[in-house]
This record gives sequence, C-alpha cells and structure tokens, in this order.
Amino acid sequence: MAVALVALAALCPPVPAGAQDHTRRHPPTPDSLAAPAPADSTEHPPAPADSAGQEAPADSTAEESKPQVTLGGALRLNYAWQDYNQPRKDRFGDFGFEVFMLMVDFEYEDIFLSAQYRWYADFEAIRYGFIGFRFMPELELHLGIHQVPFGILPWASHSFWFSPAYYIGFEDDYDAGVKLLYRKGPLDLQAAFYKNSEYIDPSRLGRYSFDLVTTEDEEDSELNQANEEVNQVNVRGSYHFKLGPRSLVDVGASFMYGGIYNQTTTEMGDRYAASVHSDFLFGTWNLQLEGIRYRFAPENPPGVDRSTVQLGAFNFPFLVASEGWEATANVAKEFIVGQRFLDSVKCYADLGRVFPTEEDTHTSTQIVTGCMLVKGGLYIFADWITGQNMWFIGGPGVGLNTPESDEWNTRFNLNFGYYYSVDF
Repeated sequence: MAVALVALAALCPPVPAGAQDHTRRHPPTPDSLAAPAPADSTEHPPAPADSAGQEAPADSTAEESKPQVTLGGALRLNYAWQDYNQPRKDRFGDFGFEVFMLMVDFEYEDIFLSAQYRWYADFEAIRYGFIGFRFMPELELHLGIHQVPFGILPWASHSFWFSPAYYIGFEDDYDAGVKLLYRKGPLDLQAAFYKNSEYIDPSRLGRYSFDLVTTEDEEDSELNQANEEVNQVNVRGSYHFKLGPRSLVDVGASFMYGGIYNQTTTEMGDRYAASVHSDFLFGTWNLQLEGIRYRFAPENPPGVDRSTVQLGAFNFPFLVASEGWEATANVAKEFIVGQRFLDSVKCYADLGRVFPTEEDTHTSTQIVTGCMLVKGGLYIFADWITGQNMWFIGGPGVGLNTPESDEWNTRFNLNFGYYYSVDF
C-alpha cells in the first residue's frame, strides 16, 4: 500500500479520477451524495509501466523466501453541489460517507496475490482480485479480476472524475480472465483474454467497472437489452522515450475485440475498440492525449434498437451510442510544497468528448478543472465538473439525442480520502 500511495502522488497519473454521481438515476436526478470513484492505484503494488504489476523481487535470498504481506485500505467522504439537482442546490450541497475499502497484497518468492474490495453507501463490489506468477523479472502472468490493458495506464485522467472513456468501459476497467505482461526497459507489452466481466451475473448493477448489463423495464423498452460481455481479447503496447533530463514521453496503441451474447436471441454479436495514446512528462508538467474508436454490434431481438447499448455500474444502467469516437486531452502541473500541513498540490484541466457516428445522436462533453492536495495518506480532490449530454453530470446517457442533450450542467465536488497500510 505504501507503494500505491507513492504512485498516487506521482506526476502521471494522479489519483484516479472517477467520482461521478455513479449512483445517479435514469433519467439523471441523482440522490446520491458522491459518485464512487477510485483514488488509489489500480493494482497493488504498482509496476514500472502501470500500477497493475508487481515490484521486482528483492535481491537477497533471505528476503525472497520470506512472505511479504501488506494490508491497507481507505475511507473517503464527499461533498457535492449540483446546479441540475434543485433540492441539493437549495441546501448548498450535501456532505457524507462515500466509500470504505480494504486492500491486501501477498508475495512469496515468485507467486503473489492482490485484491481490493469496496463498500459504498448503497452497494458493495470487488474492484480487483488476482493471483500472479513471475516467470522472470520482465515477465508476469495475472489470473483473476485485473485491469484491462487498454489506453493510457493506469488512468487517462487526473481528476477524481475520470474521463468519458471510463463511462463507456475503456478506462480503469476490470474483467475476469488471464493477462500476460512483458516489461523490459522502455518497452511494455500486455496481452489478455477475458471470459466475461468481473461478475458472472450481467444483471448485477452493483459493480465498480462499467460493463454491458441486462435489465427489465416495463416503462422503457430500450432498457430491455439482454446483452453481456464474453470472450474478450486485448493487446496493448507502449514505448517511452527520454526527451531530456526531466522529460519523458510514452506512446502506445491498444486493441480490443470481444463477443456480445444476447440472452433473448441466444445469438452472438461483437464489439471492438482501438486506441492510440501518449503520455508526456515535462518536469512537473504532464500532458495526456488519447483517441479511441469503438463499436458495439449486438444481436438484439426485433423492437430493441441496435443504435444504443446499455452499460451499468454503481447500481444504475444507462444507454450509450453503440458506435463512435472518444477523444481525451488532459494537462496537469504539480507543485511541491513540503510544509507541515501540505506535501504537494497538483492542478489540472481534463477535457473529454464522445463523438457518436450513429444517426440521431449527439456529442457528449466533459470538462474537469481542479486540484489534488496531498499530505501523507490524506488526499483531497477539489473538482469543478462541467458536462453536456454526459451521464453522471446531468445528462441522459452518453451520445444520445434527447431534449436534454443540449443542456450544460455543473457540479462542484470535494472528496476527502485517507489511505493507510500495514506491512507484515
């Protein structure tokens, strides 16, 4: 966990973004206080290229033969004000419990285990849990629920809110399968096969990752999409170049292909996504650029529109345009303070847009500006989130064309998180 906290404070990327009103209803009139999101490194302990790997074993034989155990966790509280939620606006916002999490890491010689479980106010879910084997310092295998190797790792964002890619399933996503990681010097290669999402039951909405989900809605037939993710293949490669003593650029590409099984028709559709991405470090500045092309092609029964697919997490489903592009451009600067009550401050501006290519759709936009304040294990995110046609920020979904799609909404969010760990 200590390593995870160091990774959080590192310039790129910062503590995860992802605190939207993940518990919002559809149509969006959120009652929840905070949107559950991450704020710790994705898989612990982190590895050089992303926080989903393990540290190299100690040099001494005595250290290698001694089991290493780390228990950690976090408690997060959240304040939220929204201009699109009139009762909350009238109360000048609400403040309360967001999430409590537990993390465990175990390592003995070349075998390791890493897991994180979360309890939110209205549901609980696993974030990741896998067993790993280290064949050599450069080569590892992970079996279980782990981060999907796609796009900028570990996050294509700086804020507590993530980018739009998170809400359409292409950032900080965790599924159940096997992953092979090869990392040597500046080269990072990852390949994975996922049998399905982290939960076998696609009707379970209480989950952390955004996946295809199934629901039954008597009032809205569009929500009766009986699709689930199966048999997914991922390949990702990146290479980093030194541009100077304190400058580095990591460039890469990712590809995903998988099946979509429809429980009603019992037929198999498919889906794919491809991405090019770059992560620049210039001293205390960080620039992230990412572009994603995606398509979902389900085999729905007659009467169920194929131009949208249903995703869900944090207890609620919503619709997403089934084909389009996603673009992310983020910039951040870190200020080292080193004072009694403040170690560092990182300020950022994250922009993300989804450009659907289906007919009768509408672009979705999300802009997050804010700062992360760090003191020891205490992390405070202050975010001003503005969105148009964006789920979890007052929109009806992602990429949809509705009477609400032209509206711009705003949320001010303060998240207080304390992270702890104990080594055995």
